Order: sequence, then C-alpha cells, then structure tokens
Amino acid sequence: MSGGATRTPNGNGHASTAYPAPACLDLGDRPDAARAGRHFVEEQVRARVADHLLDDAALVAAELLANARQHGAAPIVVCISGAGARLRLEVRDGSPRSPLRLTPSAANMTGRGLNLVEAVTTRWGFEREPSGGKIVWAEFDSDAEAGDHTDEDLDAILTAWTDDEVSAEQRYEVVLGDVPTDLLLEAKAHIDNVVREFSLAAADDADEMPPHLAQLISMVVHGFSDARDAIKRQALVAARNGQARTRLVLNLPASAADAGEAYLAALDDADVYSRAARLLTLETPPDHRLFRRWYVQAVVQQLRELAAGHRPQPVAPFEEHLVQEVRRLALLQRVSERAARLQRVTAALARARTPEDVAAVVVSEGVDAMGASGGGLLVPAGDGEHLSVPGVVGYDSQLVDALREERMDAPLPAATALCTGESIFLESQEVRDREFPALRGFESETVAMCAVPLIVAGRIIGALRYSFNGRKLFDDAERSFVEALAALTAQTLQRTETYQAEREASLELQRALLPTDTVAISGWDLATYYSPAGQQEAGGDFYDVLPVGSGRIAAVVGDVMGRGVEAAAAMAQIRSTIRAYAVDESDPVSVFTRVDHFFDSLDFSQLVTALYFLVDEEHDVVHIANAGHLQPLLIDERGSRLVETASGTPFGVGGFQREITTISLPPGAALVAITDGLVERRGEDIDDGIQRIVDATAKTSGWSAQAILDHVVRVAAAERTHDDDVTVLVLRRR
Repeated sequence: MSGGATRTPNGNGHASTAYPAPACLDLGDRPDAARAGRHFVEEQVRARVADHLLDDAALVAAELLANARQHGAAPIVVCISGAGARLRLEVRDGSPRSPLRLTPSAANMTGRGLNLVEAVTTRWGFEREPSGGKIVWAEFDSDAEAGDHTDEDLDAILTAWTDDEVSAEQRYEVVLGDVPTDLLLEAKAHIDNVVREFSLAAADDADEMPPHLAQLISMVVHGFSDARDAIKRQALVAARNGQARTRLVLNLPASAADAGEAYLAALDDADVYSRAARLLTLETPPDHRLFRRWYVQAVVQQLRELAAGHRPQPVAPFEEHLVQEVRRLALLQRVSERAARLQRVTAALARARTPEDVAAVVVSEGVDAMGASGGGLLVPAGDGEHLSVPGVVGYDSQLVDALREERMDAPLPAATALCTGESIFLESQEVRDREFPALRGFESETVAMCAVPLIVAGRIIGALRYSFNGRKLFDDAERSFVEALAALTAQTLQRTETYQAEREASLELQRALLPTDTVAISGWDLATYYSPAGQQEAGGDFYDVLPVGSGRIAAVVGDVMGRGVEAAAAMAQIRSTIRAYAVDESDPVSVFTRVDHFFDSLDFSQLVTALYFLVDEEHDVVHIANAGHLQPLLIDERGSRLVETASGTPFGVGGFQREITTISLPPGAALVAITDGLVERRGEDIDDGIQRIVDATAKTSGWSAQAILDHVVRVAAAERTHDDDVTVLVLRRR
C-alpha cells in the first residue's frame, strides 16, 4: 500500500486508473481512527489541489474508516493518491469480512454508509489481500458520472465472496431452510444497530470501560461474525431478487458452535443494557429474539453433530418453532393471568371482615377465571348439622335455598369435600350421575362441577363449589388455581373468625362500661347517644354521667385514639379513672390534673381528649374543663354557637395549666358535646363539619334534649362518608 502503482478491479470488473506514490497513514487500532483518518485525507486532498473533491472525499473516508473500525480488525491503514480532477482513496484493515451495502431502510443505523459511498464516488470496490485482510477503495473523477455500477455487479461480488476463501479451517454445511426475507433483514438491521452503538462506545470510552462491558462489546461486535455475515449476504441477494423467502445455507467451522453460544449470551446482556436505558438501541423485538435463538441454536447443534462425525437431524422449520413458541406463550399467559388474579384476590381479601366479604371476592373471581356458570362459598352453620351460604354467584334463589337446607352429611359434592377434606372434580354428566346421583334432582342443569375444601391448620372450615353447564376438563393448572384460591379463602375466613371474636369482645366491653340509663337531674333534661364505628368494631369514644355530691352532677364526653380491643380497654381505664377522681374531688381542674399525673405514671401510649361538665344545681351554672376536645355548642333563644372554653391539651401531652370556663344557662338553653366522628368528612376541613352542626341547631331552642340529639344525629348521618365512633351528649336546663 505504500509506494508503487496499484491496479485493482472495480465494481464493474474494469481496471481502475493507476496513481503513483500514494500517501498512507497507519492508524493501527486507534479508537479515533475515523476522525484522525478523515483529517489526514482532508490535508492530502488540499495538498493535491483537489479542493472541489474535498467534501466527497472526507465523507467517504469517514464512512470507510468507521466501517473498518466497527466491522474490521487492526491494523487500519488509509491511503490516498492522484491529484486534480482524479483521486483514489483506499482503506485497509486486517479482517477478510466483506463490506455489505444494505437495502435502504429507516430501521438501519448501519449499512447506509456504503449507499453514500456509492452515491458520491465514480467507482468503488473491495478485494482481499494475501495477508488475510482486505482493501476497500473508492475513486473520484470529476469528468465522469458518479455511481458507475449496477446492483447485478454487487450481487455477483457478494455471491462470489464465499466463506471458503477466509480460512483453511475445515467447514461444514449447515442447512437452516427457508426463512422470510423481511424478517432476516429486520433482525440483522437490529443487530447491526447494536454492533454500531457498542463500537462507538468502545471508541469513546476505551480507557475507562469496565472489563465486563469491554468483553461484552467484543463478543457482540466480532463473535459469530461468519454466520451473521453469511446470513446477511444471502438475505440481501434474496431481497434484490424480489424473493419473499431466503434459503439459508451456511459453511462454518466447528469453532462457530462455541462462538454462537457466547454470542447469544452476549446479546441477552445487551438487552439488559437496553432495558436499563443504557443504549439508544431498543431492546430486541420478541420475534427477532425468537429467530436469533432458533438459528443460532440450530447452527450450534448441527456443527457439533457434524464435527463428531454424526449425521444431524434436519433443522425444524422456523415456522414450526414459531408455532411451538405461540403455544408455550399461550400457556404462560394463562398461568400469568391466574397468578395476577390470585394477587388481586389477596389484595381484596385483606379488607374482608366477614364471611360475606370473603365470598363476594373469591366466588366471583373463581367464576370469571374458570368460566363457571355459578359458584358458592359454604361453611358449617351454627347448629353443626347444616351448611350456611355466605355468598353465591350465578345461582337462582331456589338453588340457594336448597343449599342452605343442605346437611353436613348430604351425599353432595360440597358437603362431601367439607367432611372428607378431599377435592372433587366432576368433568361430565356421566361422572356426575355415577358419583353423585342426588345432583340430578338438586342441580339438574349442571353438567360438570368442582368442590374444594377450605383447610387451615388442619381444620376444615368450609368449601368452595363451582358449577358448569357443559363438559369441563380440569387441567393441572385449573386444579392448582382453584386449590390456591381455596387456601387463600381458608386463611381469610380464619382471620375473620378472629376478627369477629375480637369485635364482639370489644363491643361487649364497651357496652358494659357505658351507662345504660340516663341519670335524672332535677331541673335538667339529659340525652345521650353512642354508636361504634359502622357497628363493626368498638372504638375509643366514651361518655359518663354521675352524681358527685352536694347537689352536683358530672358529665364527661371523651375520645381515645384508635379503635378495637386496645382502644376499648384504654377507654375503660380512662373512664374509670375520671369517674374515681370526680367522685373524690369533682372540681374540673383537680380531676384533669390528677388524670395528667396518671398518664405520666403509666407512660400511656394513647392520646385522649375529654370535655368535662360540672353542673352546679344550687347556682344554676356549669363549670367546663376541656382537654383538647371539640368545643361544646350552646343553644339558646339567640341561636346556636360554640362555647369558647380554654381547650388545653389532650391527656398524655402535658405542658399546660388546666383552666375552668363557667357559664350560666337560662331556662330552655342547652349544651351539646360531640366527638369528631360526628363531623369529620374526607376531603373537608373539620371546622366545616362543626359549622354544619351549628347551622342545623340554630332554630332548636326550646326543643327537648332528645329532640335536639335526634336532629343532630340525623343531619350528620346524611353527610357521613366514613365509619367512626360517634358520641353526642345534650344537657338542657328545663
């Protein structure tokens, strides 16, 4: 390449013009070979008085050098010769792989360069060197038209450029068969894009690149190149000939088998980088990945059998492989859908509080998942002899009534599953009639059925049953699904049993501790109301009314943070403490101060608010103490308004001196104490809820205490958006 004249065939088979004394630059394996070589060419063009060819020569040099860096091997050498109107550019590299000009496509980020070379040069071509490398050359002649070649010429070169010329290593013929040409071109374009991007990454970050990434890039760029190039050449020839399918026949050495396996693993890693947005190239499309695995694995298998002297089995056509994959994915989709359904069931069951809640979830999900005509959840009834039906889907009222009358020992599927702990699957009417003849009169339209016991900790607590109007073959996946559904159901039912027991205990505790009768106070009218959260569980609200001596009455309304057994127990302790202190010394400040000390001594975890009324009948006044509770309402002939008491802080916070607010109530006036459950609404400031009650009671002066209470509860109930404890106490002077 350095010195002397050269004479090489061009793309048309003609001899090219000879130019003396070319100037060459050995770029070796420099990462910046394309940039450095382009600058060299620009300098040489100017020196050879060919400025009118400068842009074209620089463009062609950049493309050929980039191809050599990306697809070739070191050393890379660039040479230029000629002057004036005629120039010749040559790029040599150490790889025998031929350059390929792809068909134009918006998806290809590689291969376009040779189309540009073709467009701006007079002639271009390539040849192998005896040393094992190749030369790609391009000529510029301002007196001739660019692109003096035909597709047929390129096809002839591509076809003649066989792998047999590359190496003396023994090669074996691998016949893959016919594959859609478009798929080949699209798949190879994607791989070329990955190769291009990895090559650029290697050029930019060669010094700082982690070893694993460098190895990955090397394998993707250079690994399995013989097979990839052969497939690409055959696909291009088929495309230019208008062939919809390409018959793939590869001549490869035995070493390509190991290279193929490493190549597949490397491309899987490359997809990981794509998914993590570390590459501009998108992750391999599913059809491309499937094709890649099919052909590489086929090549590996064929080569190893041929190298071992065995006659390999013919490669299964790609379409057959595609059909198998579709079937596999369909099965996986069904499994995935059922797994997702079980996840939804699990999330929905987390909110279940009763057997009815459980049935509403699992029965409907099972019916939808299996295409059943109906389904139901059955559990033992309280009498121990019959079955209870918390919920059904798709069964008419007559069948539901019959299920509720079903005995535990009935010769029917659900009762049998519940008694034996064994799942029952009836796939046809013949099997149904043979094993459970009672179903003919019990559920005549049902052809197939399954009944699965609900077992938790070795205890059978119920059964799920699903009916089908046609023959139903229960495969392993469906049986596993319904049994998994039954396991979730059993665990949730056990939890609802525990929840119901705790709920009953907390409600019973709260009912036992709250006053059962309203205390009669001479000259005063008293009404009280308490409702636990949604009637489902006890909360922390409490109230108390008790005589404290010397003609005085103490009334308390309070709220313990939280709900359930813990809140009910805390409520009982606080209410008893306030009651004991009030009987001993009824002064509000004294009572609240002692309660503060009680909290300090026990390190109580809950926050508690309370409103304390001390009614002094002798002086017709009410002393009020407030520990962080809502302000009471005062209703009189002037309307309804809040009493501005010294609110203080909740018990358990401390830091403030307790104070008393004393008011005098004229005849007909009333005080109303409430808890926040009456006025809190989602998305609304609590002050708006309080104002709603103030407005509702504006014209209730002169009403009885019970009438005022009923009106307040009714107004609040119409606006409630969530469950919470509600307590109301109305104290009215007659």
